[in-house]
Amino acid sequence: MKVTVRDSQILKTIEPNVLEAYLQINGWHKQRQFYEGFIWHKKNDSGQEGQILLSPHKEFDDFAEVMCQNLKALEIVENRSQLEILSDLITSLPNVEIQGWINKLHSGESGTCQVTIMGFVVGKLRKIHLELSEADYQLAFKAYEERSAITCSGDLIKENDCFGLKNQHNFAVLTDS
Repeated sequence: MKVTVRDSQILKTIEPNVLEAYLQINGWHKQRQFYEGFIWHKKNDSGQEGQILLSPHKEFDDFAEVMCQNLKALEIVENRSQLEILSDLITSLPNVEIQGWINKLHSGESGTCQVTIMGFVVGKLRKIHLELSEADYQLAFKAYEERSAITCSGDLIKENDCFGLKNQHNFAVLTDS
């Protein structure tokens, strides 16, 4: 089953500079310039061609629509799902709810309580780091011991290939009921 990403809020989170770096790393080539942007091109081993329209400006009304078309082109040429590609391009998702399992606990001497959870980010299992209050850390410890799933909301930020949940709130242990 192929999934087509059409959520304009998610598509608008794609940063043009991140997409440009992705294209360079994955063998796409600038074909020609239009206004301040570029059209990128690549042909895969099967002879399928793709074209990416990349503008440095996110404020255009059709930005999400253009990103949707770009994901379709990437999917065809790279023979990867749009969700896989999107998970490589996402650098931030504001106000999201994450569900997962506690993978690691760390309570620092300075009173910081950090946990790492395994949760899904745009359909791909990822490590996500959280800094919790003492009360939430106690809940996290209980969830870790009981292997219970947790949920938490906040702003998902990708830094150096790692995800962190900032401004987190609504930390809770999910129960089987």
